[in-house]
Amino acid sequence: MQLDSLEDPVAADGEVLVDIAYASVNPLDVWISHGSPGMAGANLPWIPGSEASGHVDGQPVLVRGGGLGFSRQGLFRDRASVPSDSVLQLPSGVDLRQVAGLAVVGITAWHALHTRGSVQPDDRVVVLGASGGVGSVAVQLAKAAGATVWGQTGSDANAAVITGDGADHVVVSGAEGLATRLADFAPTLVLDPLGGAYTDAVVTSLSNRGRLVVYGTSENEQVTFNMRQMYRKAVSIFGYSGILGSPADERQVLSTLLAMMADGSLRIRLGDVLPLEDADEAFSRILQRRAGGKLLLDPNA
Repeated sequence: MQLDSLEDPVAADGEVLVDIAYASVNPLDVWISHGSPGMAGANLPWIPGSEASGHVDGQPVLVRGGGLGFSRQGLFRDRASVPSDSVLQLPSGVDLRQVAGLAVVGITAWHALHTRGSVQPDDRVVVLGASGGVGSVAVQLAKAAGATVWGQTGSDANAAVITGDGADHVVVSGAEGLATRLADFAPTLVLDPLGGAYTDAVVTSLSNRGRLVVYGTSENEQVTFNMRQMYRKAVSIFGYSGILGSPADERQVLSTLLAMMADGSLRIRLGDVLPLEDADEAFSRILQRRAGGKLLLDPNA
């Protein structure tokens, strides 16, 4: 990517101008910039960025939706013209860094747990990739729902932060050996952003009538598991894709998450705040799994 100077945008009918404070960097931004999914390849030069915080006429806002960074130019810039219905007004005094990183991970975690996973207080939940952005929020939301929560990570270095998010136990394991580590817990609900051999391991460990919600395949999109084991235990497998969400639904979920953030029951684990010219570095950290928390870009740095 390269940083260019452009003329200030002009708001068309149904749009408003937003002064961007912080733009969040998500794996989806990386994939879109690489050509799939989204419209980047047909609209070069492309501006990534699907969520941000900022101000409209001095009032704090969250910006998300309206095809931003997916089917129209995104938010990795200092000023953007965006659809009016992609702007959510915020109370004054809100932490714009926390808000900037909320939408993608929060909506994904909420729907994976509640809409697709139907989490209940008596559930035993396993969150794979619990040190990631979605995983961190999922652990917090599952605990808020009253469930018992185990978080999985491949590194001992991540255990403390997962415990800090509220996990009752941390499993440090790769795919090999994971089923054995989970056998006694017998999860009723597993959230899986990894795929590959991890999916096989959790199908093995799920309890009778357990539910598996898949919302990513960062380990491998090709999965092999024992179908007989799945159907004999009556395991249900659900997928979640944020691409299919409606604006009204997203606003409703965001309102709930913002209320949780305001009362202190939800926080976004932030990584570094980088200047806009370091967007390539942010992408590299995501691809190499060394983000260390939600990465933000500051276009005013």
